[in-house]
Amino acid sequence: MAKFYVVWQGRKPGIYSDWNNCKAQVDGFAGARYKSFKTQAEASAAFNNKPTVAGTGTRRSGAASKASAKPAKLTEAQIQVQMKTAAMAIFCDGACDPNPGQAGTGMAVYRYGELTQCWYGLYNPMGTNNTAELLGLHHALLMAQQHQGEDKVLIYSDSAYSINAVTQWAKGWQAKGWKRGANEPVKNLEIIKPLYELYLQVADRVIIAHVAGHAGIEGNELADRMSVVAITERESDLAQYTPPLDINEILALARG
Repeated sequence: MAKFYVVWQGRKPGIYSDWNNCKAQVDGFAGARYKSFKTQAEASAAFNNKPTVAGTGTRRSGAASKASAKPAKLTEAQIQVQMKTAAMAIFCDGACDPNPGQAGTGMAVYRYGELTQCWYGLYNPMGTNNTAELLGLHHALLMAQQHQGEDKVLIYSDSAYSINAVTQWAKGWQAKGWKRGANEPVKNLEIIKPLYELYLQVADRVIIAHVAGHAGIEGNELADRMSVVAITERESDLAQYTPPLDINEILALARG
């Protein structure tokens, strides 16, 4: 049976009548969003609804909204392809021990696939893993805001919660007076509100992608180690890691 493929976010968004053409638009593309439909009419209706995806400000509705709860995770190979042509790529991560307890945030910054900086800090003696992850995304967006150039900044996080909170859920929470469901307060609102405001300012300049945590992805592993350094050093500011950027030595540090 023939299928029709909708590409909302890819190299060339549109409707495709075969998988090979669809795959060419989404394979290795950060934040790609696509779905198959049985009829061209269904595909056309879905394409016009334009679901929300990381890195855009469009609206998600209909059946595609269910997929937003778990952003697609990129593989190491996909990430390497993307980073080789990216003027700036930022991995952000958070750690907490125990949870809740001592929390810290880490970041690893790459330029054209080469590690250039590591950052650690934002220590909170009474934090959570989610607050540390949200702060990491916030500071990654701040770095993206300062980036000079027309190309988009790639931001990688292993926290589906943080990505969804800023790219999808915050708009609805704001419309409800920053409440969720049956008038329930939004957790971590003191971080999410300014994070969402910043995201709206830079959404057209970034691509936010979800990666698997503790899966051997170099940038994610480095950011993880930095988040533990933040806890060990109890660094309340965001500080640059000054020892030589020996990747193997950093990876040998304690992990979160």
